[in-house]
Amino acid sequence: MNASSDSVQAWIDHLRAVRGLSPRTIEAYRRDLETVARALRPSEPAALDWSTVDQDQLVRWLAHERIRGVSSRSLSRRLSALRSFFTFLQTSGRREDRPTLGLRSPHLSRRLPRVPAEELVGALMESVDTGTERGRRDRAILELLYGCGLRLSEVVGLSLGQIDFGAQQVRVVGKGAKERIVPLVGEAEYRLRDYLSRRLSTEQWQGLLHGGLGRTEGRSPVFLGRPGRRIAPRTVQAMVERTTRRALLGTGLSPHDLRHAFATHLLDRGADLRGVQELLGHASLSTTQVYTHLSTARLKEVYRQTHPRAEQEKKKP
Repeated sequence: MNASSDSVQAWIDHLRAVRGLSPRTIEAYRRDLETVARALRPSEPAALDWSTVDQDQLVRWLAHERIRGVSSRSLSRRLSALRSFFTFLQTSGRREDRPTLGLRSPHLSRRLPRVPAEELVGALMESVDTGTERGRRDRAILELLYGCGLRLSEVVGLSLGQIDFGAQQVRVVGKGAKERIVPLVGEAEYRLRDYLSRRLSTEQWQGLLHGGLGRTEGRSPVFLGRPGRRIAPRTVQAMVERTTRRALLGTGLSPHDLRHAFATHLLDRGADLRGVQELLGHASLSTTQVYTHLSTARLKEVYRQTHPRAEQEKKKP
């Protein structure tokens, strides 16, 4: 392994151990760095010396990628990986400069998320047959995605020790291993109780209710796929897609769409933006503000459809 490869591995280790990024995010960063290396040194990308890469090379690379028709989103993501990598090289003493300084990311148009109306979410939940263990599991998952605004990874990674029925809350481990407390009330609490009270043994269930779970039991998964094994993300994605497509007449949604619905419906009903930010676990308020744009768009549509003077807009000179 050459010195350049050593630097890449050290960066990967830093992303994992210090920044606490998920394996999926780290793998995406690594692939993006490899893509840039292939563009800068097509004949032997693994031998690229990152310590000598300068800003002119990166500017030419960006221009070439735009000519090739690479999307702005892909370029922006690769630039993000480069910025992280060169920042690490500088702070760890492997370089004195950062060639990414001054490089501007391509403009990204903000895409508004898909959000089903409240009544459609209600129809979706009621469409699940809770007469079976799988149905009870699926209903509980759907309620946590929509009722608590959890990410797919957070639902899949949920362990028994993170649930506190007495305090009506769940301790969620989000991006970057950051923890937050989310209220567990209403249908989300009821459906989770319904699922776990029947799946767990009497001793386990009582231990969960009264804080008597041992350390090993506390690490046991809440949702099971194959017997005894934690449910897989793909299993949840397929279930949500299948259930929403069947219940919403052909419109398939993702787990993240239900998280979007959680945030948007809270804001529609007057929730505070800061509060929604905390519930979602967003590090930046600007990330949460996309939902205010969505709510404004919805209000405009309601106005156009219902206000008696809305038709005047069509007669503007």
